[in-house]
Amino acid sequence: MTTRQHDEHTASGCAVVEALYSSLAQGDVTALLAGLDERIEWVVPPGLHYGGTYRGREEVLENVFSRFVTEWQDFTVAPAEIMEAGDRVIALGHYSATNLATGKPMRTRFAHMWRLRDGVPVHFETVLDTHTMVAAM
Repeated sequence: MTTRQHDEHTASGCAVVEALYSSLAQGDVTALLAGLDERIEWVVPPGLHYGGTYRGREEVLENVFSRFVTEWQDFTVAPAEIMEAGDRVIALGHYSATNLATGKPMRTRFAHMWRLRDGVPVHFETVLDTHTMVAAM
């Protein structure tokens, strides 16, 4: 279930982010990347072996999305709540998957912070329990 405020500005920010999650759910990483600013700044916490700050669509593809298919089976990003906060969109939800190397399942909560400029995401940061993910590896 998605929560939205009802003013026009909020709905458009939420709609942009919802479309990105929808592309990801359909396995269309190309569409997701195309929806980002070409100089997107993407932040993954340092508790993960691929943690870091990546700049640009190519770095995000190479260092984040390409790793999901080599390390996880059925990696799912399931936002439960999406809300606007100024020029930011916040999503709360869960990651889930099974690690390909160990066969161990993983499910952990996340908070995603998106910053948009002119309706296009220019910054993304994920906050999650990295221990839960690492324990499945």
